[in-house]
Amino acid sequence: MTVHPSAEDYIKAVQRPSAVFDRPELAAAEFDVHPMLGVPIPVSGSTAVVFRAQVGDTAQALRFFTREDAATRQRYTALNEWFTERGLAADVASCRWVDDAILVNGRRWPMVQMEWVDGHPLDRHVEDLVETGDRAALGTLADSWRELLRRTQAARFAHGDLQHGNVLVDTESRLRLVDFDSAWIAPFEGLPPPSEGGHRNYQPENRLWGPWMDTFPGLVIYLSLLALARDPRQWEQLNDGENLLFGHQDYLPPHRTEAWSWVARLQDERINQLAARLRACCAPGWTATGDLEGLISGPAPWWTRTTVLPRVGAPPEPAPTPSTAPPRPRVAPDSQPTGQPTQARQPTQPTLSGWPTQPGPAGQPRQAGPPPTRLGPPTQAGQPTSTGNPTWWQQSTRPQPGPAVPIPPQPPAAARRPPASHRRGLGARGAALLVWLFCGGLISGLIESLAGHAAGPVPALVALVPAMVVLVVLIRKSRGKPR
Repeated sequence: MTVHPSAEDYIKAVQRPSAVFDRPELAAAEFDVHPMLGVPIPVSGSTAVVFRAQVGDTAQALRFFTREDAATRQRYTALNEWFTERGLAADVASCRWVDDAILVNGRRWPMVQMEWVDGHPLDRHVEDLVETGDRAALGTLADSWRELLRRTQAARFAHGDLQHGNVLVDTESRLRLVDFDSAWIAPFEGLPPPSEGGHRNYQPENRLWGPWMDTFPGLVIYLSLLALARDPRQWEQLNDGENLLFGHQDYLPPHRTEAWSWVARLQDERINQLAARLRACCAPGWTATGDLEGLISGPAPWWTRTTVLPRVGAPPEPAPTPSTAPPRPRVAPDSQPTGQPTQARQPTQPTLSGWPTQPGPAGQPRQAGPPPTRLGPPTQAGQPTSTGNPTWWQQSTRPQPGPAVPIPPQPPAAARRPPASHRRGLGARGAALLVWLFCGGLISGLIESLAGHAAGPVPALVALVPAMVVLVVLIRKSRGKPR
């Protein structure tokens, strides 16, 4: 495997252009240098480094490779011809392959000589528009991006690494594409894909190299530009220097990151439709089968139409206010006097109108329908209406007296047994008293034998002190035991 020079090797070499280049125009080239370090500083990529140099009367971008790649003379020659034939010369930076261009580490290496586009990378241009709050320019930029993708995909060209660093905005606000190491055109059909797989913040999982690989990153950039045109204020929170708004983690389920939540809070129908399509493209196993225009204009997948994303930072929905209407009281059954037979209750009969019929006063069924509406001043609770019986909403909600429930007889207080905790307390106190008497007598006798019989009652009084201490300790222990 060939070991290519590093970026540092190329930096040292281009400081002596007359010694490393054999072409007269390149040997006389003037490279841009760092204002403080005084050495040429390239723009580094994953497979190459790019220097800006003044070659003759024009500014050129000189691209040198730092590792093995699929880029060859045949590829870049075919790309240049394709750009010219398909009318894409104004959308790309023209380029040509130069064999044995530079001498580094004792060997000559190829180079890609490209047109230098005066302008800024896409993310830098977007940041300038966000800082000035130019929402109209952001919307125009989004439309220009969609039109660029329409032209390139119609010309059967796929860039392969669409991201903010490979899209330049020139001084006339035109979008230009650079870096074609991963590009695909129709003549490349069947060739092995390049090792470069594209920026992970703009590519789906398991991307296939082919004519429609720009559809996913094209949608990511288009949705980001439209969302920023709607509200530029989220740029500082979502942009990390390696993306516009979305990143690799946003393409993983369940799609409830801050970027998705902010897009949902915009409440823009057009943006919501594009976000639904992007979520569908993030599904495992999804592969682009058409261009961006077809994806945007087609119907959204059914599983994304009812997706509700959490509104991060939004106030919680208010709880439903309970109804102030009082609940319908439950009517107690009519009580019958003791000794009289109870009349059997007649069941209600359903009718076609949906209202049950109730038996009338004489046992005849009343006409089906809702309770009649009484006009005039409202009656008091419990007051009978013109039909003789109070309606359900007028009946009192006070508890109705019912039959007395017999209370089982309780044993007399004298026969009740004291609780177990009280019995244990009495037993402990009695034991403590016996121990106190025993210890008191023992200590009194001991002091009397030591002091002699002439001591009199003094030993007994002295013995009371430790005996009282023993008594207090025993009582506290008995109280401290768990019941």
